[in-house]
Amino acid sequence: MIVITGGAGFIGSTLAKKFDGKDLILIDKFSDAIQRKYINQVSGARLVRLQECKQILNTYKNEISCFYHLGANSSTDQKIFSETVELNIHWSQYFWDFCSNHKIPFIYASSAATYGDGSKGFSDRMNLEELEKIKISSLYGWSKMYFDIFALKQNEIGKSPPIWYGLKFFNVYGVNEIHKENQSSVVHTFLKQLNSDGKIKLFKSYNKKYSDGNQQRDFVSVNYCIRFIESIISSKISNGLYNVGTGEPKTFIEFAKDIMKASRKDGIIEYIDMPESLKNHYQYFTKSENLKSREIHKKINNFNFEEDLNFVVKEIYNQFSE
Repeated sequence: MIVITGGAGFIGSTLAKKFDGKDLILIDKFSDAIQRKYINQVSGARLVRLQECKQILNTYKNEISCFYHLGANSSTDQKIFSETVELNIHWSQYFWDFCSNHKIPFIYASSAATYGDGSKGFSDRMNLEELEKIKISSLYGWSKMYFDIFALKQNEIGKSPPIWYGLKFFNVYGVNEIHKENQSSVVHTFLKQLNSDGKIKLFKSYNKKYSDGNQQRDFVSVNYCIRFIESIISSKISNGLYNVGTGEPKTFIEFAKDIMKASRKDGIIEYIDMPESLKNHYQYFTKSENLKSREIHKKINNFNFEEDLNFVVKEIYNQFSE
């Protein structure tokens, strides 16, 4: 039996499709009708609401072979502190303890947001002391870092699942993001803008090092992330934190042009003001330094990002028309 939290979310629903027909428990709030559509095609799954999951997990604790904790509050809205702490820290700690107590492999979603402004680099070889020195201004990034540090400290004292990996996802894009609205990835956002008025809107830069549109991100497909998850769970690599990104950042201008090419639509790039709420914790540059995770990435070196982007764009347009 496999458990996926955030099973109706972006990455979780994509992973769930990989286990179609298997004995599967999907944990989520299931409050969004759009998200329910994502998992309609997943047969054999038990749908369990988050607030009701403890009893179910206890019932099946001896049958669970792997636990994927992908559920989180990924909003960058700083006003929802208590909800973010509850979902991203308290529930994460509960699931960690559950898997530790019952000897269940545990894979959870961390984030590149834990690297803050990137001034300390983006290496997945950072130790606990180095991670604790990183200054993070976003609530989401702070909550993810809090749990990363919790996991490392628990591991040091022998209170951890037998196998565990914290995956620091970089700028993930893909299908099944409609429910995220203004929090969706750039691919979804740009395609929506192209569809609406033939423009792609990029934030102006407020950092002298980067001109407008030349901010750089490590954009990575959700399909690549799923391949990484599949590879690491079978790898027998050491427990710990691992980056999940391409290691090859692109400027927003470059990626916008890639998206226009994949969509076969020419658009105009327009620069707009950045919301005040983002200015203090906006990441101008991200690059996954896959030092510790290099061997896992090598296993999936045949992944074709151009073909995948073409597929993702087509599927997103299909969802727009539903």
